[in-house]
Amino acid sequence: MIACSGCGREIDSAGIEEGAKFLCTRCYHLHIAGPPPARTLGSVGFTAVAYICLAVLALAGFALCLLYRAGTGSLPWFIFLTAMTLIVIACPAAVLLKKRNLALFLASVYLPLGVWAYTWFLAPGADWEYGAMTFYGGLLFFVIGLIALGLFIRDMRALPRL
Repeated sequence: MIACSGCGREIDSAGIEEGAKFLCTRCYHLHIAGPPPARTLGSVGFTAVAYICLAVLALAGFALCLLYRAGTGSLPWFIFLTAMTLIVIACPAAVLLKKRNLALFLASVYLPLGVWAYTWFLAPGADWEYGAMTFYGGLLFFVIGLIALGLFIRDMRALPRL
């Protein structure tokens, strides 16, 4: 029996070869059968770091929205960009409540972040000096999110769930 470091439930690892990978049924946390590693962040540490990173991302996003409102005075785009910022933060926060899979968390952060950056590229009145960087940055975020989602789907199909 091992304790899942994602959700804390006991997993019966009998019959699993040492070194074999498997996913927790409840939280999809990736495990490797055998002795635990010397240092692990654990569930509490992982969620604390993830929520701190999401808080920093939210503060940066809301600061950009306020600067956009102050610079352009456009209330409809300010509301739209603020709503997009809320979506960018809400998606990974919702995933993080129940699932502790790093690939799924990265996909839930980077996919909406790519759409958000593209929306910033389209925002009128911002007069971006480096507008192409915003566009390509959003595209890069979206591609990273797609790769992470692909890795999560691959693990879901290939690895057993205990």
